[in-house]
Amino acid sequence: MRDDPAALTHAGLETRLHALQKRAFELYEDAALRAEADPARAEAAYARAEEDAAPLIAEARALNDERVRRLRRRARTWRWLAIAIAIIGATVIAWLVLRTP
Repeated sequence: MRDDPAALTHAGLETRLHALQKRAFELYEDAALRAEADPARAEAAYARAEEDAAPLIAEARALNDERVRRLRRRARTWRWLAIAIAIIGATVIAWLVLRTP
């Protein structure tokens, strides 16, 4: 992995993820073309593609883990904000109800 995923922006994470996916798909497409051209060596072509794609897949997993971590943190923040707003709203309504003659 080239950079720390935590140091990347959201757009940087998405860009890197898409680039890794594209490269992995290219490896498998090339393997499919080689297998089609030489069916006797199809298994070797796919094994080579799997071997070449393994580091790409590992990096993509790390990037995706960082993306999920960020999304969970954002969801947790929004949940706490919603709870705080609900409590404040309920308090204001109770105050208004108690204040009215």
